[in-house]
Amino acid sequence: MKFWQSSHVFQHPWSTVTQAFWRKYPNDFQTSVYGTDVIERYVDSEGKLHSKRIIMSDWNIPSFMKFFFGEARGYAVEYSIVDPVEQTLTLRSQNINAVSMFAMREEIAYKGVGETTQLDHTARFVFSVSRIVDDAAENWLVGTITEAARKGLMAMESITVKVEDEMQCALSAIDDIISTETMRSVEKSIDSSITDAEKFIDSSIEYIDSSVDSLTQESGVKFS
Repeated sequence: MKFWQSSHVFQHPWSTVTQAFWRKYPNDFQTSVYGTDVIERYVDSEGKLHSKRIIMSDWNIPSFMKFFFGEARGYAVEYSIVDPVEQTLTLRSQNINAVSMFAMREEIAYKGVGETTQLDHTARFVFSVSRIVDDAAENWLVGTITEAARKGLMAMESITVKVEDEMQCALSAIDDIISTETMRSVEKSIDSSITDAEKFIDSSIEYIDSSVDSLTQESGVKFS
């Protein structure tokens, strides 16, 4: 059995990183993962989101292992729980094909820490093909998961930046709408005030003219 672990701190808030997580596949860094399929999703009484999905990928098996595996495609089942109160996203995954030859279990946790997000990733795997290839296969898998994790971090960072850019664009658009509506409201208010002022001036002129005509008729004196 082999044990592998890694950790990383994203310089982004948990809410942004978790959005990036759900948009992780497909990506340009991990082309071996070609699909995901959500088979169950629900929110429990505590407001936690539970998901179960299938991850499909190409294993890129080395030549010395192809005789044992045959099928180059790998399928894993992933269970995840999102807790928005505690700001945690926890995952467990394991392979569901070739289980008679090897077992691989991963545990991943994203935890919000202030304005950053802590990632902890562990994996355990064991081969039971043959004493001749078990050690070599496990060493190959250590290298594979290390490289996959490295590319996964690159993908997450890239997607997180994209999410932040989209959020900023959305906020800017909202600000523009608010500013436009505010300007329209101000212009409308000014137009209304000008109209009211014009009406007041017109009525005042009419009143003055009427008063002058009345005085002229009563006094016989003509005002010019």
